[in-house]
Formats: sequence, C-alpha cells, structure tokens
Amino acid sequence: MATTENKYSYKRFLIIVSVLTILMLSAIGLMSYIVDPFFQFRVEKDSRYFLNPWLINGGLAKNYDYNTVILGSSMVQNYDLSILRKKDASVKPIKLSSGGMNNKEMEYLYSFIKKDSLKSIIINIDIPQLNLGFEEVRFPRFLYDNTFLNKMEYLYGYETCVRFMPIDIILPLYLKGKNPEDISPAYKMKTDIDNIGNNSYENEYNAEYVKELYLSGRTVSLQNLDGMRERMRAKLDTLLTCMEINKYKKTEYKFVLSPYSALYWYHTRKNGYYNQFIDFVYYLNKSVEKYDNAKLMFFSDFDEITDLNYYTDISHFNPELSNKVIDNVYNPEYELNSSNIEYKTQRLDSLVNVFTEKNKDWLPKN
Repeated sequence: MATTENKYSYKRFLIIVSVLTILMLSAIGLMSYIVDPFFQFRVEKDSRYFLNPWLINGGLAKNYDYNTVILGSSMVQNYDLSILRKKDASVKPIKLSSGGMNNKEMEYLYSFIKKDSLKSIIINIDIPQLNLGFEEVRFPRFLYDNTFLNKMEYLYGYETCVRFMPIDIILPLYLKGKNPEDISPAYKMKTDIDNIGNNSYENEYNAEYVKELYLSGRTVSLQNLDGMRERMRAKLDTLLTCMEINKYKKTEYKFVLSPYSALYWYHTRKNGYYNQFIDFVYYLNKSVEKYDNAKLMFFSDFDEITDLNYYTDISHFNPELSNKVIDNVYNPEYELNSSNIEYKTQRLDSLVNVFTEKNKDWLPKN
C-alpha cells in the first residue's frame, strides 16, 4: 500500500512534468509565432528566410502589402518585379506563383487575394494546362484556410518546427557579418520575396541543350486530343467565373499568353493540336473582351521565339524574355483583340514556318 509521502511525490512528479510540458509547448509555439517562417501572421520584407512558393503563397496573399499581383505557373516565376516599380512608383507588386500550377490551384490562390484594394492583376494563361483532365489543389491547406486547428498545425507542425524554422534562425545569424558579395546568388534568390521560385540562376539557356532535350522526348507534355476543345473552354469559363471580374471594376485584369518557343508550336503541329490551341486563343479573346476592365496580352509572336538560345526547354524562356514580357504587360501594342487577332496569329504561324524551314535538318519529319 502506497504511503502518503509516495502519493505526494507521485502527484508532485505529474505536476512538474505537466508544467514543463506546457512550458515547452508554449515556448515552441511562441518561437514559431515570432519567427513565422511562412508569413501566417505578418510579412518580414527584409527577412532572410528560405522561401518555398508552395508554402509561402498563402501567407503572402493574406498578409503582404500589395496592390498588384502576378498569378501563374513557372512562366511568371522569373519576372523581375523591379521593372514594374521603375515604371510606376505607386506599384506594390507581389508574385504568387508555383511550378506547374493548375487551374484549380489558380482559382484557390485567387480566393485569398485582397481584391478590394487591388489595382492590377497579371494572370498567366498556360494553354496546355487548360487541357488537363483531373486537377486538385496540392497546396498545404493549413497554410491557407484560417481555422484554429490549422494555426495549431502551423505552429507545431514538421514543416515549421523541423524543416524551416531552425535554418531561418541560424543562417541569418551566421551571414550577418558576411560581406554581401560573399553570399551566394542562390541563397539571395531563395530568400528574396521578389524572386520566389526564380530558377534562372540554375537553368541552361542554350539551343543545343534544348534540341537534345526535345529529341530525347523530355520537356514535352502529353495532350489528350479527345474532347480537347470543350474541355479547354469549360476550364476557362470556370476560371473567369471564379474571378468575378465584373465585381472588381476598379481592378485591371491582364491575361498573358507567354512566348513559347517556335519549337513548341512546331511540336503542336506535328502532334495534331496546333489548330485547337489557336482556336482556343480566339475563344480566350472573345471571353476576355466581355469585360471592360480586362485585356489579353499576346507575347506569343516575339521574334525571339525562333531562337532556342533564349530557352531552357521548349516553353520556358530566359530572364531577357521574362523582362521583355513584364516590361510590356501594359503596352497597348501587345494587346490582342478582335481587330488584330488574325494578323497576330498569322504572324505566329509565319514565325513557326521560318523556324521549321531553318531547322529542317534535325527536326523529326513524322
């Protein structure tokens, strides 16, 4: 039979363990809140955190100070936001992007944008992505939806406490006394809010490299031709409905068609869906023209698309072309509308013809 002294010792032990556990959990939660590696409570603009677009976009959309948003896939990740600031000092841009972002994810991320204070939104339209079949939101929901349980998962979760918070504390301290010139470009890029997801520093932009990739069958996404026309139109309709463009009449919507290489368009011809993609451009134009505050920007007919030295694969382009796109995103010369769509699509067609003739010695015939 336990003595009174043993009972008190046992209770005292439980109390001490409970108090220590509560203190430890409180300390972890407080540290997660203070460091806030995924900007769930505030955004530290000058921080030196490692920024992963899949984990950071929700916090930025909810807590960053912006009036201009760039939304889209890897096609926009290398945009230089300083170009927008130089053109207009009142612009406060943010880039919400991730590689391979599908339409469901674009709609989901759009729902968190502070649209009432938005001056402009630049939305990249990836034509191949609109032909996807099954789509799902792959973003970690606990970093987007504001619920108590989600906040607890954030404060005590593996991503926060193990993967990112320790390195976000240690590395800035280590680099504090370092000469800025001694800090690697990769680190600067991965910790700069303007450059979230930017991978230009690690890509090879070279015609021979792109040819090798293409001829080996890499970097080419497969397209389902059955029901393509209806599927693409339906997905676009859903996206535009989700955006409620007419509800935000003070916001300027810029839909962007990026400069895929002429090799990409050659590939669509070779595989029998070039005409379907061009037909979709016509449908996209008609859909966007319904809105007074929306424009379709057409960069698909850049002269540079015939030079594969601007590319790292058949669709992703180098910083020079990225800069040219963002530099002209408000330029009326690049607007696509019913009065010039035939000319611009024929110009694209001609550029693809020129590329095909110039490279017929190595392009697959069938």
